[in-house]
Amino acid sequence: MRLTVLASLASLALATTAVAGEVPIKEVSSNSVLVDREKGITYAAENILTAKAGEMWVEAESSAGLGKYVEVKFDGDQEIHGFTIWAGCFVDKEFWGRHNRIHHVEFKYPDFTSEKIEFEDKMEGLHIKLAEPKTVSKVKIYLRSVYDGNTWNDTPITRLQFWDKDGPDEITGLKATATSEYKDEDNAYGPHKAVDGWDDTYWVNGDGDGQGESITVDLGGSQTVKKFGIATGWGDTASFFKGNHRAAEVSLTFSDGSSKKFALEDVADLQVFDLGGVTTSTVKVTFTKITKGASHDDLYVGELRFWR
Repeated sequence: MRLTVLASLASLALATTAVAGEVPIKEVSSNSVLVDREKGITYAAENILTAKAGEMWVEAESSAGLGKYVEVKFDGDQEIHGFTIWAGCFVDKEFWGRHNRIHHVEFKYPDFTSEKIEFEDKMEGLHIKLAEPKTVSKVKIYLRSVYDGNTWNDTPITRLQFWDKDGPDEITGLKATATSEYKDEDNAYGPHKAVDGWDDTYWVNGDGDGQGESITVDLGGSQTVKKFGIATGWGDTASFFKGNHRAAEVSLTFSDGSSKKFALEDVADLQVFDLGGVTTSTVKVTFTKITKGASHDDLYVGELRFWR
C-alpha cells in the first residue's frame, strides 16, 4: 500500500502567511489525484500549499503520472521570477527514496509559451529561477520525467512556493539546541525538528511542563532579522492541540543581550511577529508562559522561523 506511514487524521489548517517576495497562490488543482479510500486520505493538489511534510499532492496513475499536471492560479496577473519546490515525499529519508522524485517538468503559460525545467535529485527545497520573468495569472506544471523510486511508482509534490523579484527571504539552514527534549529511540522530538521547515514535526520538552525552557537557534552567522514566526502546540487535530501544552508567551534574546517578548494566541496557525530589524547571530526563544493541556504534560513547538 502506498504512503502507508502518512497520518490519516484530519489536520488543523495552518494560516498561509505571505512574506516579502512570495506570490500567494489563490487556487491549485490537478487532472489526477490519488485517493486512498481505505484510509480516507485524498492527496489533493491543495496539499502543496501547506508546510507539512505529511501532506502532499500525488498523481493517481498506475504509472509515474507523466503528462499529468498541477495548475496554479494567482490573484490576477503576477510577475513571477522563480519558485521553490519540494519534489517528492518528505515524510522521512526512507520514504523520499521509496517514491519517485520529479526530474523534469514543463511550465505552460497562458500566452502559449512553455519552459522545461530540470531538478536535481536532492531531498531539500529546490529554488529555481525562471529563464526570464513571466507576468501570468496561472501556470500549468506538467510532469515530464522522474527519478525512479525504489518501491512505488508514485510521484508526489509536497510543497510549492512562487517568488517575485525580491525572491525568498526566509533564513534557512538553521541549527538549534534546547534546554531539554523528550527522548526516544529515533530522536524524533529534538530541537532540530523546530527548525526543519515543517509545521507537522515537533520539538517536545523533557521533564516538567516546559515553562521556562528554551530553544537557541543558530542563524549561521550575523543576520538582520525582520520577522519571527512560531507554530506552537501539536496541531494535527483539535483534540491533540488542546490535550497538550502550548506556548502562551515567548521571550526572544539576541546575541547582543537585548530581548523582545510576544504574547501568543492559542491557535495552531503559524504566528508571525515584526522584529523591526535586529542584527544577531543567534536567537534564544524562551517559553515564559504556557497554556496547559487537558490530558498530557508535554510542550509542543512545531516550527520557529526567521526572515531577513
